[in-house]
Formats: sequence, C-alpha cells, structure tokens
Amino acid sequence: MAAAKKKAPEVKKKPAKNSGSAYLFVILGMILLGLMIFAAPALMLFVVGCIPAMVAYIIDREPGRNATLTVAAANVAGVAPFIFELLLNGPTMDRALTMLTDVFVIVVMFGTAGVGWLLVLGMPKVAAVYIEVMNEAKIKQMRREQKRLVEEWGDEVAAVPGA
Repeated sequence: MAAAKKKAPEVKKKPAKNSGSAYLFVILGMILLGLMIFAAPALMLFVVGCIPAMVAYIIDREPGRNATLTVAAANVAGVAPFIFELLLNGPTMDRALTMLTDVFVIVVMFGTAGVGWLLVLGMPKVAAVYIEVMNEAKIKQMRREQKRLVEEWGDEVAAVPGA
C-alpha cells in the first residue's frame, strides 16, 4: 500500500499593487529631459546643489524617510535663490559654472542641508526635554491639587483603599 502524500496547503499570492511608480518615473524622466534641453544650466546647478539631499536619500532607511524630507527641504531652500538668480540673469552655462565655483554659493547650498541635519539630529532631544518639563509641571500641578483636596476633605482622601 502506497503511503498517501499530504498536499501542502496552497498559499494564495496577492496581486502586486500598481503603485504608479512606472508612471511617476516616466513623468520625472520627461521633466528632466525638458530641463536638459531648455534649462541645462539651471538643472546642472540644481543637481550639484542637491547632492546632500541625494546622500540623505541613500543613507536614510527609516520608514517615511523623515530625515531625507527634512534635509531635502532645507537643501532646496538653499539652492532655490541661486536657481532664480541664474534664470533671471540669463541662464548660460558659463554663468552656472561661475556660480558653482563660487565658495559662498556652495557653502550656502550645502550649509542649508547641514541645518536640515541639525534639525534631524537635534529635534528629538529638544522634544524630549520639552516633554519632560511639561510632565514635571503637570506633576507639580497635580500635587498642589492633591494638597488642596487633603486640606479640604481630610487625610482620608489621600489614603489608598485596601492598603
């Protein structure tokens, strides 16, 4: 008599979600292509200026990528004035290269990304101190209220039942 083989239960696979990433990739590709053709100097200045944001994207592995968002926002805030200056004064490759060789421009663009990193690294500590101070104030307020209740109702109010 042959031993009956047990069948492993079939695992149903969920269909892959179409997150639209291919669509987003095509749109971004079209935008970059348009910028390369019509505004290459501004694109070059933007790409070089946003290197810290790209690095933040590579090293940030937390869900939600909050560090990347913070650093990128600060970095773009530092790059944007120079992009506008380039576009308003005539976007030539020579002018863009002159801006990229200016130490002040690089320090501002990369420095704002540094401010973003300071926010990422420093704000949790600031928030912890704030929460601790608020909790201590709440404890003091509750102790004052407890003292007032004991004065008004007597020591029986402060007694722990069953103790």
